[in-house]
Amino acid sequence: MGSEQTGTGRVTVYPLTHHWPDRRCLLAYTTTGDFGTTAIVGVLPVPELEHPDLLAVAAAHHAQGLYSSRGGHENACAGWVICTGWSARIGGSGPRLDVQSTAWSLRPDRRIPLAEQMYGHDILHTGTFTLDDGELMKQALRLAP
Repeated sequence: MGSEQTGTGRVTVYPLTHHWPDRRCLLAYTTTGDFGTTAIVGVLPVPELEHPDLLAVAAAHHAQGLYSSRGGHENACAGWVICTGWSARIGGSGPRLDVQSTAWSLRPDRRIPLAEQMYGHDILHTGTFTLDDGELMKQALRLAP
């Protein structure tokens, strides 16, 4: 899609079962832009786990029925992806790593401008996510199921 994006801020890393019962991945959620209006949800590279297309995962979960139809199917799927990150951050019911401030990078594969704000975001970027701090990255990878 484009060049690598980088930033520093709060990052939440969490496992996701993207296809029941046993297909899993490890995701990271953070924000960037003025007042955090850009959502970043990326797949961490774990060799033994799949690297799914997050919008396809959202479509498989029938996202169009969960979010406003304004903006169409892609917007509904983007909302589902953002919701997974936001929920992991505030939910606290499963394993996760929540770091208040750390440097990160995203090799983007998708950019979706939203028809209306979702969870305070106007845009979603997805792709491959890494934490710059090697020790934090090791901690994050230990969350892999």
